[in-house]
Amino acid sequence: MSESDLSSTQKALGNVLWLFSEKIITMGLALFVSILLARYLGASEFGKLNYLISFIAILVPFSTLGLNAIVVRELVNEKKEQGVILGTALILRSLGGFFAIVIIICISFIFDLKLLLSSNWLILGAIGSSFSSMLLFDFYFQSIVQSQYVVKTRLIVLGLGSGVKLLAVYNSASLDVFLSLIIIEPAVIGTILYLFFRLKKTKKISFKFDFIYGKELFSQSKWLILSGFMAVVYLKVDQLMIGEMLGSEELGVYSVAVRISEVWYFFPTAIVASFYPKLLKSRFDPVLYKYNLQRLCDVLCWLGIFIAVIVTLASSLLIDTLYGSEYSSASQILNIHIWAGVFIFVRALLSKWLIAEGLLKFSLLTHGIAAIVNIWLNYLWIPEYGSLGAAWATLIAYALSSYIVLWLNYNTLPMARIMTKTISFPYRILKNYNEKII
Repeated sequence: MSESDLSSTQKALGNVLWLFSEKIITMGLALFVSILLARYLGASEFGKLNYLISFIAILVPFSTLGLNAIVVRELVNEKKEQGVILGTALILRSLGGFFAIVIIICISFIFDLKLLLSSNWLILGAIGSSFSSMLLFDFYFQSIVQSQYVVKTRLIVLGLGSGVKLLAVYNSASLDVFLSLIIIEPAVIGTILYLFFRLKKTKKISFKFDFIYGKELFSQSKWLILSGFMAVVYLKVDQLMIGEMLGSEELGVYSVAVRISEVWYFFPTAIVASFYPKLLKSRFDPVLYKYNLQRLCDVLCWLGIFIAVIVTLASSLLIDTLYGSEYSSASQILNIHIWAGVFIFVRALLSKWLIAEGLLKFSLLTHGIAAIVNIWLNYLWIPEYGSLGAAWATLIAYALSSYIVLWLNYNTLPMARIMTKTISFPYRILKNYNEKII
């Protein structure tokens, strides 16, 4: 390994360390607050809270417009001035957020939505999600491998938010207070990220909107917009469907299992985000590029398997100890849902690889298939098997979109082979170890 490669790796590992340190802290604090809210609100109202969270998550792709990895790529490759890239992307993302608000308002008036929550909360949720456009500054720091500022932002917001929620519980606040806190959180995160950007940017950057460049970015991201929307649909649609088909109490129990299962999903995102700039630069050396892909896939897959095994063995103890007997049935759901995380872990790398290889349409196809299959299976299985049916539907949809469909297209066969080779990772580690001893 050359000196430059070693320096690049050390910088990426330092970035991962920052992100992992943040996650260890935030996981603990977020889990503590989640447990407190679940116990305080009870299964029914906790279900309503998670209904709004899932609803906002489905709207976020309108505010991101699939530009996340594209912005990182553009900043790393320096194809345009940083001010032009950031300014153009910010305007596009803001327009997407505004479009989502208009859609929800129109639907609310036309159909007079009366779901688990009133249409007023859904409209406010859409407004809150629009501030996700400001998370653009997260990707600026990713491009210069300086995620400590993103970490500080999340820690500040989590600390403030947790403090306010604890105070609300202490004062016996109503559900409306907690719903309001969920809505304003994206705005607070975006504002603090922007302040860090203004203070820590490496040089003077003046935002500029370039219409032609904007069309180019939108053209590149149009498949990712739909892909991102489909991805969130198959991630969150199960909770929305459970809420509508089984009620808020059952959704509250299901949400506890999902919360424990999904709390780990940040790890693959942090690892891939930190190594993505290095991965892009290694594409010019096919051997090194394949090696880096295999190494990342090995780590992600087996980290996911390790977590799934531990959580499966401890699920009953976890649920009963942390959440109480009211949520005891969540352990059965968790035993299934946690294994979907293995495919989420490798999907983090697959998504970046599809962008690097220009296979954006296939990204949409895989997410689209997963969303349709998940909705269909949930529709069939939730009435018959309840929340367990939703958990199985999620697992099957994740496996289908993140691995199985890769074998059906010639262009994605290289990644399918890399993922399959990952199964032999422990054997390869042991073999290399024995060869060194000999």
